Amino acid sequence: MKQPLRTALGTRLAGFGAVSLGTVVFTQGVLFVAYGVLGWPGVVANVVAVCVAALPAYLANRRWVWRRADRHSVSREILPFWAYSLAGLAASTVLVAFADRAWDAPVAVMAANLAGFGALWIGKFLLLDRVLFARDDETAS
Repeated sequence: MKQPLRTALGTRLAGFGAVSLGTVVFTQGVLFVAYGVLGWPGVVANVVAVCVAALPAYLANRRWVWRRADRHSVSREILPFWAYSLAGLAASTVLVAFADRAWDAPVAVMAANLAGFGALWIGKFLLLDRVLFARDDETAS
């Protein structure tokens, strides 16, 4: 019997988790500097942090996790990835705006950002795995 992380799906999920962790660290760093150090409004800092982190997240997931090195498809990959990223941005921005008004503290704004994206994490994996980076010759595992 195969161990869960030794399956193709388990390997992709572990890779996605690693890329997600790196993206979270990067996003949180930008958010902390923009909000906590530069004093930008929470919503502005959140939008900048999410947009700056989206490109490396897309590229790392595509290349490292799903091992795609072929041409990028704007309609099949890039636009849906950005649409889902914008959904995460919308969810996190609503929570960040609330946290900024309620607590006016970097840790609250950073936690709100995490909550917004955390809620969509499994859905994003499924979108990437089953739609965006799925291969026609690959069977679902």
